[in-house]
Amino acid sequence: MTVSHRADTWARGFLWLGLLASLVGFLGYYDAAGFVTPPPFVVLALQLIAAGGGILLFRTRLLGHISALMPLLLVAAWAGATLLWAEDPTTGLRRWLLVFVPGILLCAMAAADTRPRHTFNWFLVLVVTITIASGSFSALVSAFSDTRVSGESLRHMLIDVNGWTLGVAEGGRQSINLGFYVPRFSGLTSNPNSMGLFAAIALVGLCAVTQPKRDTRSAGLVLIIGLVAVLLLLSASRAAFAMAATGIFVVFLLRTDRRRMARAAMLLICGSTVSLYLMTWLSGAVPDPGNTEIFELRERAQVWGIAIQAIGNVWPLGLGFGLTQEAIYAPLGLATAAHSVTLSILLETGMIGLVLVLIAWFHPALRTTQANSLITSADIAIVALLLGLFVHQTVDSSVFRYHWAHFVFVYLLGASAGLAGSRTNE
Repeated sequence: MTVSHRADTWARGFLWLGLLASLVGFLGYYDAAGFVTPPPFVVLALQLIAAGGGILLFRTRLLGHISALMPLLLVAAWAGATLLWAEDPTTGLRRWLLVFVPGILLCAMAAADTRPRHTFNWFLVLVVTITIASGSFSALVSAFSDTRVSGESLRHMLIDVNGWTLGVAEGGRQSINLGFYVPRFSGLTSNPNSMGLFAAIALVGLCAVTQPKRDTRSAGLVLIIGLVAVLLLLSASRAAFAMAATGIFVVFLLRTDRRRMARAAMLLICGSTVSLYLMTWLSGAVPDPGNTEIFELRERAQVWGIAIQAIGNVWPLGLGFGLTQEAIYAPLGLATAAHSVTLSILLETGMIGLVLVLIAWFHPALRTTQANSLITSADIAIVALLLGLFVHQTVDSSVFRYHWAHFVFVYLLGASAGLAGSRTNE
């Protein structure tokens, strides 16, 4: 093994460590007191150790891929600049550092990766494993739980293993009018929606990279896809359903080489997002009072209405990165978030920040769908996941927060750049 090959192997090992820390580090279990997970400083330390080693070994290749990082770097730079006029710049700076320092480093490692397709397949295996392990853990706890502890919105189902209490959270969906209740379990994540997001990522990725053949391996993959699809359905996460549907549709378009339609789908996604917020605002943004939770926005209607009203005062430059809760909701006595990356970014970084975020988010898809460019299964998976994740984050605000979904997002940005760079070098 040559010195260069050995360095590349070690560099990829650091990248894998960074991905492990960024995904597994946010997993855990419930006990009677709440969710038990590794302390954030431990996760951050592992991320920085992995990034430091990876960047050091990837430094030569990284110089050739720095342009691929520019969209994310511009987002980070503008987000940091908004803290100059924020009311609480100290809190904003702390959150900026947590989000962008490990995020940019992970993105950089992925962009400089010498084997981006192999790493993406490894990433997909990790996500599938987490999804199936979460489903298995939920089934085990459901079968043997002997204790139930009610919380504000989630009920904890617990089992006692030699004095060690562990379990999952249950938060069901119900329809009193239709007369049914759908139990939802958190698995190894903090809530059922997170488990649904893992399942959606796994399902879209598998649909993109699987090449159907009549052999034992393909039969096994089909069984895994079926199991992941069942776990997604059991999560009853509407956002995850929307992500999976969007992602699979994009996979179909790109696997059948309908690139123009894929680009049209991007416009449709953006237009649908604006329409959803507009309809919420025009309807008065009143929480749905009905009994059919499956079809209701619930608290999102209220918090979106508050956010949209506040945007009118700060839309040019924003109120400061990471400060939506303190600046908008805390004064009203609400301990909540905007439940929308689009609204959060517009509130915090203004129209300039939102445009930069959209460029960073959609740039890989625009580059991949250029006419006559080579598209691999990994490219298809990444584009589908990014577009699906945008739909998911229409009703959630995990990206651009210290959350595992954010690190999936920046990894996908870097992996897309790495795949494009590997083709250029061939």
